[in-house]
Amino acid sequence: MKVSYFALLRDATRKRSEIWERPASTVRDLLRDLAAEYGPNFARWILKDGELAGFAIILVNGHDVRGLQGLDTPLTPESDVFIFPPLAGG
Repeated sequence: MKVSYFALLRDATRKRSEIWERPASTVRDLLRDLAAEYGPNFARWILKDGELAGFAIILVNGHDVRGLQGLDTPLTPESDVFIFPPLAGG
């Protein structure tokens, strides 16, 4: 699946996007694997106590997971995932 990173997550991963080839059946599985791969600088923006952190936004195939099945949203190898940390500004 393709995973794209935005804002501070690009600093944590040092990537704009990547093809994630490890199996992840749900968004939760993917985020856990990404947090393990990229460490606390990634995880602190996305996960809090195993749940989606604050105003982080995860899109799967253009749809916010909050309107789907949350972190239990299923993924396939063809999924296109966009991960945005909480954004601030005026």
